[in-house]
Amino acid sequence: MKKKYNFVLVNFFRVTNPYSGASEVSYNFFKNIPSKNKKLIQFSNIQQKEKQVETIIAKSKIDKVLKIFKMVNITEQLCKNNNNSVVILEGASWVGYTLLFYLLVKKKLKNSKFIYHSHNIEFLLRKKKNGFLISILTKYFEKYICKKFDIFTTVSNIDKKKIKEIYGTKSLLLPNGINFPDIKKVQKKKLKFDYIFFCGSIDYLPNKEALDILIKQIMPLVIKKNPSIKLVVSGSRKIPYKESYLNNIGFVSKKEFYSYLKGASLFVNPMKTAFGSQVKMISALVFGKTIIASKTAISGLDINNKFSKIHIANNPKIFSELILKNISAKKINISNSQFYQKKYSLKKITSDFINKI
Repeated sequence: MKKKYNFVLVNFFRVTNPYSGASEVSYNFFKNIPSKNKKLIQFSNIQQKEKQVETIIAKSKIDKVLKIFKMVNITEQLCKNNNNSVVILEGASWVGYTLLFYLLVKKKLKNSKFIYHSHNIEFLLRKKKNGFLISILTKYFEKYICKKFDIFTTVSNIDKKKIKEIYGTKSLLLPNGINFPDIKKVQKKKLKFDYIFFCGSIDYLPNKEALDILIKQIMPLVIKKNPSIKLVVSGSRKIPYKESYLNNIGFVSKKEFYSYLKGASLFVNPMKTAFGSQVKMISALVFGKTIIASKTAISGLDINNKFSKIHIANNPKIFSELILKNISAKKINISNSQFYQKKYSLKKITSDFINKI
C-alpha cells in the first residue's frame, strides 16, 4: 500500500456477528484491512455496537432505500477532508442499492476511489432466482458499476472470465478466504458415532436444495448399507426433517462449528446451484478434510489436483458409495491443510489486494 488511504466499507446488510458466508467474508475483509483509518457502515435490523462500525437500523427493503441518504451523508463526512479515501461497496446484496448510493455520493467525492467487492456475478444469480424484470435491471445496473467504478472485483478466475464475456470489462481478482484458528488447538468434537457434516442456512435456497438431496436421495442409500453413520447439520435452528440418523445442531458459534468440522469423518456438499465460491468449502479445505461434493460445490475454488481427498459426484448413488468408501478416512490431512491455509488466509488475501490499489 503506497499511499495512506482512508477506507470506508459500505454494507447494505448486517455483517457484524457474522451469520452467513457473505457476512463472514465482508466483516473479516474489513477487519483485515491493514490500516487504522477505516470505518464500516452497515444496515441492520438490530442495533450493533462495535468499534469502527456505524450501524443504521433498517428493517425492510423500502427502509433501506430511504436510509441510503443517511448512509451517503456519513460517508461524505468521513471522506470530505481526505483526498486518499477509498469507498468499498460490498456486493452481497442487490446491486440496485449500490447504484443508488453511488449516484448520490459520486459528485461530492470526486477524489475518492470506488471499489465494488463482488461476491458473485449478481445478474446470473438473479436470472436463476428472480423474474425477468429484476434480472434485466440487475444486468444493467451491474454493467454500469463495472464500467464506472475504479475497481470491480471477482472471487475467481471463472467469474473474471464471465464478467469479461457479459460486460466486456476487466476485473481484479479478490478471492474469498477465512480467518481460521490454530487448527492444532481446536478441540475435536467427540461423539459416539461416525458422522458426516453439512452446513448452511436453509433460508438460502441452494443450501435447502442440497439438504433435500442429502436427506431424500443420498442418506437412505448410505443407511441401508451402514446404519451407524449419522448426518450432522448446522446453520439453521429448525429444519423440516426428523430422521433418526439426523442431528441438527442449529446455528452455532464459530468455535463450535470448527469443533464439529474437525471431528467429522467427512464433509459433504451436494449443492446443485452455487454462485461465487463457498466459504464452507474453503473451511473444509483449510481443515484438511476429506470432501465428497458435487462439481458445482467446488466451483470457483483453486483446487490442487495433486491431493486426493476431494471426491466429486453429481449422482446420488455414486455420492453415497463415496461416503461409504471414505467414512474411515483420516479426519485431518496435514499436508492438504497446510497448503490451503496458505492459499485461503483472508489476512494475506486482503493485504495483497490492498497493496494493488
